[in-house]
Amino acid sequence: MWVNLRLTIYGLTCVAGLIWPFYFISKFVSQVIDGTINGSALDIGKSFLDGAWANPTAGFVSADTAVLLIAIFIFYFTEGKRLKLKLWGLYYPATFLVSLAFSFGAFMFMREKRLNSDN
Repeated sequence: MWVNLRLTIYGLTCVAGLIWPFYFISKFVSQVIDGTINGSALDIGKSFLDGAWANPTAGFVSADTAVLLIAIFIFYFTEGKRLKLKLWGLYYPATFLVSLAFSFGAFMFMREKRLNSDN
């Protein structure tokens, strides 16, 4: 029962990590399209990154996430090697191409499946 619950939770966080962040990306893209944010591609990219540090609250979340990212990347490496997970290195680019919530949820899902396949 607990195995299925953990797999469900990890699967749901993976899906939420795919959908919820892209909701905000779509809002940003809408602002670019309607002209609220304008300029060259570099200006728009800078505007996106500047938003992560726009105020103390955003800075807190960004700094916290950056430190967490280091720990999670070490976890991916050590657990991926220890459990001999296939393609564990793909979680690194998935973090930046999709989201940290997606890649971590997917990693934990696959890790849980691997741990339970040994029993």
